[in-house]
Amino acid sequence: MDNRDLKKFQYCDFDSLFKLMKQAFPSAERRSYKDQKNLLKEDLYNIISDKDEKKNIIDFIASWEFSDFNFIEHFAVDSKMRGNGRGTSMLKDYLNKCNKPIYLEVELPENDICVRRIKFYKRLGFHLNNFNYLQPPLQKKHDFLPLKVMSYPRSIDEKQFTNFKNVIYNKVYKFDI
Repeated sequence: MDNRDLKKFQYCDFDSLFKLMKQAFPSAERRSYKDQKNLLKEDLYNIISDKDEKKNIIDFIASWEFSDFNFIEHFAVDSKMRGNGRGTSMLKDYLNKCNKPIYLEVELPENDICVRRIKFYKRLGFHLNNFNYLQPPLQKKHDFLPLKVMSYPRSIDEKQFTNFKNVIYNKVYKFDI
């Protein structure tokens, strides 16, 4: 992946990761510091990241690796590093190394930024699925968040969507349906 130093995440880099996560995601789309740090103990949860010369995390993919599919929960590139293909390169590398379907959640296409984000994923081969989906709250102070589910390398049917939702609700969000 270019000549970057992309590696499996190290626990000692958590503060740098969380700083970027706060920059890239609103409160409703991320856990608290403590809850996010606790995820590092989860066997199915993995983070790959890239650092700058000062050892600050400048991009990352945080995903859950289940037997039937992977779920990208968070993907971010530092705002100062965007626009040079860094995110495209990182995500392409991830997609090429994964041999099963991949899912991710996106905001509803209600404004230019959200539409651009969906187009970015579509250019990389993701499909926007037309199912109603609510993300359970990641912090107690928030409500369910209406989102859309994108899938790679193809769109999914209702049975696949229901399976995805059940697994994610149970394993990722610890929410009983």
